[in-house]
Amino acid sequence: MAQLKQPYRRVQRSGKSSYGPRTKTVAASSLLRSEQTSRDERIESTRLAHSIDERMGFPRFEAGKKRVGWLVNMKPTTIEDEKVPGGRAGVDYFFIGGEENGEGAETFKATVEYEPYFLIAIKRGKEQEVEEWCKRAFEGLIKGIKRLEKEDLQMPNHLLGYRRTLLQLSFSNVNDLLSVRKTIMPIAEKNKSKMNAMDTYAEMARYVGKRFPQQFCL
Repeated sequence: MAQLKQPYRRVQRSGKSSYGPRTKTVAASSLLRSEQTSRDERIESTRLAHSIDERMGFPRFEAGKKRVGWLVNMKPTTIEDEKVPGGRAGVDYFFIGGEENGEGAETFKATVEYEPYFLIAIKRGKEQEVEEWCKRAFEGLIKGIKRLEKEDLQMPNHLLGYRRTLLQLSFSNVNDLLSVRKTIMPIAEKNKSKMNAMDTYAEMARYVGKRFPQQFCL
């Protein structure tokens, strides 16, 4: 059961009013129904947008001969998939092109699927631990996890070529991304506040020492 606190009015003997918390119990099943309703509404909104595009002369190009056109607009969309509850993320590209025989212009749109993602900076040596935690905590939401080595331009002396390990979390749609990010952001901010300049320089020294050991020989 989820607890939602709402203020209520309390009248004192003196006639003054004050407000205190009131606890309202909401069943978890109702929250799940609300989430499903929201998904259904997004699907219906996407279907309506496609029907409007077709009536405006921009049918979706899915197969056939090669088409060439001028890109005039683009917007995010959702690709329906029975295996993915929230659908797959995509972008609709709108084109104005000409027939190959030169008889006239035609308009169409093409949908390109993509996987939205964000990156997590990991403390050196904790990569496996964080990766396993993400898989357990967000099972069914994260589509894939990949390790990357990138330069962090916010680090002190980043011109030394220090590269830190990042985890790339990929998702089927933006809604799953936002759900996971909402949970991870407070944890990341808390851990970031605990790191001081000495921790940062110590990590850089370990990296540079492994890469250029002769510079640290006594």
